Amino acid sequence: MKSILKLFSKISKGNLGEEQVLETMINLLKNGSNESNFFIIPKVQIADLAASKEIDIVLLHPLYGLYIIEVKNWNKLIITEENNPFNQAKEYKNLLLSKIKDEFGKVAINIEYRVVFPTISTQEAKEFFLENKNLEAYKNHAFFKEDLISKENFKRFFNSSFSVIPNKKEFLKIASLIVDKEKIKNNENKILPIISQDEVIYFDYTQLSVLNGYNGDFKIIRGVAGTGKTIILSHFVNNKLNTGVAENFLILCFNKKLVENLNNIFIDNEHKNNIKISSLFSFLNFINFDYEKVGILDKKDFQKIYENFETDVSLDEFRTKLKIFLQKNPIDYFICDETQDMPAGFMRIIYEEIKDCIFFIDEAQKFYTYSMNDISNIFNHPKFEKIDMRGKVKNLKNVYRTPSNIAKCAFEILSNDEKLNKYYKRSAFYLKNDFLTDINFVLEDGNIILDNWNNFQDLKTLLEKQTQDTIVLTYTTKQVEAITNIIKSINKDEIIKAMTIQSVKGLEAQNIIIHNFDMFLNQSLKYEKDIFYRKLYVLLTRAQKNLYISYDEKILNDEISKNVIKIIEKNQSLFKEEIAEEKEHKLVNLTKLKPTKEQVKTTGEFIVLGAELFAVIGGLFS
Repeated sequence: MKSILKLFSKISKGNLGEEQVLETMINLLKNGSNESNFFIIPKVQIADLAASKEIDIVLLHPLYGLYIIEVKNWNKLIITEENNPFNQAKEYKNLLLSKIKDEFGKVAINIEYRVVFPTISTQEAKEFFLENKNLEAYKNHAFFKEDLISKENFKRFFNSSFSVIPNKKEFLKIASLIVDKEKIKNNENKILPIISQDEVIYFDYTQLSVLNGYNGDFKIIRGVAGTGKTIILSHFVNNKLNTGVAENFLILCFNKKLVENLNNIFIDNEHKNNIKISSLFSFLNFINFDYEKVGILDKKDFQKIYENFETDVSLDEFRTKLKIFLQKNPIDYFICDETQDMPAGFMRIIYEEIKDCIFFIDEAQKFYTYSMNDISNIFNHPKFEKIDMRGKVKNLKNVYRTPSNIAKCAFEILSNDEKLNKYYKRSAFYLKNDFLTDINFVLEDGNIILDNWNNFQDLKTLLEKQTQDTIVLTYTTKQVEAITNIIKSINKDEIIKAMTIQSVKGLEAQNIIIHNFDMFLNQSLKYEKDIFYRKLYVLLTRAQKNLYISYDEKILNDEISKNVIKIIEKNQSLFKEEIAEEKEHKLVNLTKLKPTKEQVKTTGEFIVLGAELFAVIGGLFS
């Protein structure tokens, strides 16, 4: 949570009081019912005739409603007619209430306002209200320094006089009303974070508008790791489906993990039957692609398989089977995630047969030798007529997912790939200078920890300390089996998974542990030198918080590997283990703070993913 608050302090220009309020709210909400969800949006702009007003914090919760929160970092409690924060907060409440009534024709959600004075003590406040009896009505809306420390006191923050519980569709629509489209549009560099139960999502105009004006044919969306390509994909699909037109989508990903991620995003969409999501090889099996007919007998040698995919016989077989599939399953839009990992000829045929295609790509994530070098492999394919790509490419350059120092470390290593640098400058026009200059890093630093846990006993000690979702990446399947047994022995299999490094595409976790990094460096340099730096870049950008790298410096003999370690050492942060003391009293489940009505609980307890909210808000910009 620290990274969210530090990001907020940058956005709010160092208002520490607002950080305290955020932290207290989040701690209380996240320890509440796992069946409910919430969104906290700092610095919300709302239009008032010709002017625009800014609310410090808005909390949107399916059970408790919409809270307008004003934070006043005052040294003394002085309220006048000209300077009354309660009237200010009520004015904001009425503005939002008016917007909601106009949209729904009713009050679709409970709306409350709160004013928090983080530097004023409750004793000072008590004396103030005794002296100013005419302001006593505001006491229930006011919170002070001690309230932010005592969670028992702060729980009254969520009290309300009545309950209006929106359904899920209304809840998402209300969220979209909070975001000022024009404000973001007029300031393309503005980044708006939304903190939710499940994730933190970031908006900027480039992300929200990247597919504006798309009216068919093909579009290429290029962005390095962590720039929000997958969530933009979901925004586009959800927005199209929510227009009420029953259009059909085919979404191809490289592996099953990416398919699973997308299925989770669309799981509650009422039009999910219009979306077919498949991995490449599952799709080939689904359309009955005849491997034997095209001469593929060994399905484990992917290098040879991909070479075969570009032969005339394979291209003909794929086109024939795709046409049969499309006759029974008409597709309006084709979307490809991680396009660089797809067979170029097959993607070209899909474009020719479907036409309306969006290709999401990051050539820097060429993790396999058989992956395509760049997007021109599709449109300048030697076996097809050349197609002009000018005006078809949109670039994303804000990294939202990976902590800044981890991302910078990965990009500094990637900068050693001269061939990629030249491509991104000349052909793709993605870079003007270099990765570290042209890419924007949004988050605060994470932790990079270098040590030697190659020994399984040392690794076990490290794994025992993990409390959040963790992925251990190692070099061989035998090591995966051994590490999986260790994880089971310490009863951590719910939060820790072991996988091979080759399985890394599509993965991300709070903590990534790279086991036997030395072996990975040695083997990659020996067998995959051309994509050595790209593999490292993909590997390092999987971590959302902590990156543990285990290696034995005695094993590293070559200068390239030693230089990689030097770059990692330069970017690593000082790491101190923090052992949290267990508290005797757990927080009360927040759902018990409301009137106990089964109807309320049934209606109110639903999960809304940040990705769904992004899709709804993003739709405003299409």
